[in-house]
Amino acid sequence: MEDRYAKLHKHFLIIMLMATALILVLLVVQYYLLIRVDARYAGISQSSYMQTYVIVPTLIFAVSYIVVWQLLDSPNVEAQWKDLATILYLWVMCTVGCFVVAEASVLYGSFAVPIALSTVYGRKWMCRATEILCGVTLAQYVGTAPLFPTCSENVTVDVCTGMFLLVLCCLCNEILMEYVLDNDGAIRSHLSDNSKLTNRLQRDPMTSLYNHTAFYEYLDDFVKNRDDDPLTLAVVDIDDFKKVNDTYGHNNGDEVILNLSRVLQRNCGEDNYVCRYGGEEFAVIFPDVKVKEAARMMNNALEEFRETKYDWTENRITFSCGIFQLSSYTMTAEEFFRVADKMLYNAKHNGKNRCVSG
Repeated sequence: MEDRYAKLHKHFLIIMLMATALILVLLVVQYYLLIRVDARYAGISQSSYMQTYVIVPTLIFAVSYIVVWQLLDSPNVEAQWKDLATILYLWVMCTVGCFVVAEASVLYGSFAVPIALSTVYGRKWMCRATEILCGVTLAQYVGTAPLFPTCSENVTVDVCTGMFLLVLCCLCNEILMEYVLDNDGAIRSHLSDNSKLTNRLQRDPMTSLYNHTAFYEYLDDFVKNRDDDPLTLAVVDIDDFKKVNDTYGHNNGDEVILNLSRVLQRNCGEDNYVCRYGGEEFAVIFPDVKVKEAARMMNNALEEFRETKYDWTENRITFSCGIFQLSSYTMTAEEFFRVADKMLYNAKHNGKNRCVSG
């Protein structure tokens, strides 16, 4: 949820670049259109106009854009500061436009844009900071706007009208903010419920490992989306497990299953996918792991598992394991599993209590 506006950030850069270019073009066109009909432009030379109204804004926009682009592109910057960067860039555009164009229409509408965007992000502190920043900028305009020869003669009236509209915007913002926060809370709750449901559907209720459905989904996804990185699969089956259930009872059989699940998690669980896809059948998906390293982890797990002592038997309980590294881009997930399962069959056929890799 925190990075839910990541797409907005990407589109923001494109939109702001286009908007900035459009503003600069309009400022250039404005000079040639208004110099003939607006007395305020009569005493401004072309070079002075270009320097004050085109070159300086271009430099400000360019520097601001580069800074914002670097922030939005950085993976080390938190989402809230990326959100704030987009708002501040809009504020810079509005401020420059306000002082350069010096028209009442700009005052009336420009600062509502960053305030409205701050509402969308749903953070009260960001919204308050934006409102204060825009209000202070409009207040400063009263004293500094008359320095611009293109300034309107009714600066005070314009600013008062702008401040009134800004206050009205802030009041509307309060209503919108509550609406956004209520909906954001509902969305978060909905996503949390969905995440819990998905987790329950993917987990084996006894061991909390990934279940049969999740195993095949992950395996298929890894096979289809693999690149040059290795992908290894280990298939595990507890040796003579039916005899354990028949001789010592299902409760003790469950204890063996739980023990193996913990052993596999301890030895292979980090960054890998430990699954229980059948009764006494387990599998471990090893993304970015070569077969030699996967075999080392599985042999460690086998050694720990067979050394476990149970109160109800003096016999050692072991497992057999087949390990295979995907070697063909044309191999499907089903074919990949069948080869690993064949390695498991070889381990069983050669005496059990061993890992066979290929």
